[in-house]
Amino acid sequence: MSVVAVVVAGRMQAQEPLPPPAPPDPAVEAPAPQDPLEALPEGAAAISLAAAVALAMEGNFDVRTAADDLRSAELDYSTERAEFFPKLVPKIDRFGEETSWGLDVGQRLPWTGGALLGGAALESNVDNEGPLTRRSVLGLELRQPLLRGFGPNATFYQLRNRRRGRQGRQRALERTRQRIVVDVTRAFYQVAEQRALLAVARQSLRRTESLQRASEARLDVGLVSKLDVFRAQLQAAQAQESMVRAQASLEDAIERFRFLLGRAPGDGLTPEAVSLPEQLPDEVEPVEVLVRRALDNRVDLHETRDVVEDARRGASLARQNLLPQLDLRLGLAGSGFGPSYGQAWRVADHRLNFGLATSFPLERAADRAARAVAQIQVESRTRALRQEELEIESEVRRAVRELAQIRKSVELQKGALDVAEQQHRLATLRYQRGLASNFDVVEAEESLVLARSALVGLLTRYQVGRVDLLRTLGTLDVEQEFAP
Repeated sequence: MSVVAVVVAGRMQAQEPLPPPAPPDPAVEAPAPQDPLEALPEGAAAISLAAAVALAMEGNFDVRTAADDLRSAELDYSTERAEFFPKLVPKIDRFGEETSWGLDVGQRLPWTGGALLGGAALESNVDNEGPLTRRSVLGLELRQPLLRGFGPNATFYQLRNRRRGRQGRQRALERTRQRIVVDVTRAFYQVAEQRALLAVARQSLRRTESLQRASEARLDVGLVSKLDVFRAQLQAAQAQESMVRAQASLEDAIERFRFLLGRAPGDGLTPEAVSLPEQLPDEVEPVEVLVRRALDNRVDLHETRDVVEDARRGASLARQNLLPQLDLRLGLAGSGFGPSYGQAWRVADHRLNFGLATSFPLERAADRAARAVAQIQVESRTRALRQEELEIESEVRRAVRELAQIRKSVELQKGALDVAEQQHRLATLRYQRGLASNFDVVEAEESLVLARSALVGLLTRYQVGRVDLLRTLGTLDVEQEFAP
């Protein structure tokens, strides 16, 4: 029965003149008040939402995978940084009567794109018949690109890519944490919802069983027909089936909750019993302010903006790669012979060399295609940035509307629940006094269960929607929002 029908039925029945009060029928039991929260199973460890979120941040599989990806990206960045450290390679070579001691050096120059390469060696050959059995060799060269490969963009291109990869993994980890927080909150309140629905089903079953006993007692004295008994029995069977489904849904929700925490389905952890406040705050900032906040704080939007800058860096490097290769070469070389290593090193003739090296391939199809592709990526990623900004704005507006709709629906549903309770009491009273069959009682019971179930669902949706709105705005601080 719809809410409108319930309200109309309640008003019509409330306007009927009631007969003088009659003694209550002992076969019809009044619904006993009961805590809407289901008691925790024996031996289960109940935890709060804050404790559950803390456990999920440590044990959730998606969070741990994102953390591993971040560590891998940090290692890649460290490896790329090491390319700018000095390279020292000591060498020793012993073959027959020949011995060579040497040291190779290398250093990539930051900002300019140049490289410093060199080496020194001391060699001996006792088989040499002359007195000069020792030799020294020295070579050191600075190679500096002047066109292609010059500048910080070309020099630090791979290093910046590795750093951006690490930053992207950090943001991915934060997005995963926020998503898991929303999932844990949803699972936590789904357990609370299923407990409340199970309590509603049990209350309904008790009332239905009482109605069945009353119908059977009235049938024995000829006050009702067999149809009333069948109707009550059918209602009792349906109430039992609803309770079985509610119990199964509760177990599913608890196991889902444990999985999000990285625990086995048979683990003893379970959400603690919480109440669902029916008074919901209605203060909401203007949607334009919330949209601007989301555009300023969403980490995925920051990542997309940086991706656009990455594409522009790539396009700039692709344009530079079309230039010819022109390198400045400045070298120091020396070689000397002597009866000892020291003498060979001292008498070595050192000379300074200067030159230019250039190359320009005639076939540049690959470089031109790379430049065209890089420019297409800039345009594509710029367009994707604008698309994501619009999607985030729509997401914020949708989240705000959903919370507003839930608040209005809660108020309407509370009114519908009051009407359903009055209708149930009136139908029960009329049945007790013999003014109607139990058909009205069965119908009122269905409306009451639907109204209570709908209200519970709305209250749990609001708790999850509030956290999801913070995620949508990019302001969900896990440590602060779920502090113990």
